Amino acid sequence: MSDELPRVARLLWTGKQPSGRGPRPGLSLERIVDAAVAIADGEGIGALSMQRVASELGAATMSLYRHVPGKDDLVALMLDSTMSVPLDLPSGNWRAALDLWARRTRELYRDHPWVLGVGSSNRWMGPNEAAWAEAPMAVLLASGSPPGVAIEAVMSVNAFVGGVARLEIDPALGRDVGGHVGPVLDPEMIRRYGRAERYPAMLAMLSDAPQEPNDSRSTAEAVFEFGLGTLLDGIAGRLDG
Repeated sequence: MSDELPRVARLLWTGKQPSGRGPRPGLSLERIVDAAVAIADGEGIGALSMQRVASELGAATMSLYRHVPGKDDLVALMLDSTMSVPLDLPSGNWRAALDLWARRTRELYRDHPWVLGVGSSNRWMGPNEAAWAEAPMAVLLASGSPPGVAIEAVMSVNAFVGGVARLEIDPALGRDVGGHVGPVLDPEMIRRYGRAERYPAMLAMLSDAPQEPNDSRSTAEAVFEFGLGTLLDGIAGRLDG
């Protein structure tokens, strides 16, 4: 790869940082990344530090810098490592492929909630993340989709899945909000403290909403299924149009 690429890009794609320092015996970049992911999964990304990772590995903090230049670079490696699992999307059926890809992406966010917080930033994409995006786009292109439409379709599905995940999971702590989505609004709050005439649509919706908190219409699962099906219907219309 070009020497003009930023340090983090070279590290993501080669696993080696441009440094003359040799790695510390007993440590490896894979062990460091795995330990960092475990910390972020268990306690949130805010608990991550080079010192904490070193402590988990029984190593000196400075020894980590022989493998990874700093915390930002480590987070980039962590993010890419979460997408190292094979997807095995069905070929020849773009809708089935996108549907499965959406579900696998949702699983990834649920397994690693901190990805929601760090994955939306402008950054360099690693090889595993590139393969994750390549999989559905390859199926779309093979089905005859124009490249521009394939990119927009995959990005739209990803944005939708991430949006639902943000409603049902605390990205910082990984705390599930109980299967429900969105902030809580009791109609009595509007009637007592607001102006009912200002929120007629909200009051009508809340009055018609299910009273049982476990009613399927109020769950993230229902929102996900309805939204994904509707989105795929829209993409089908675009491809057939």
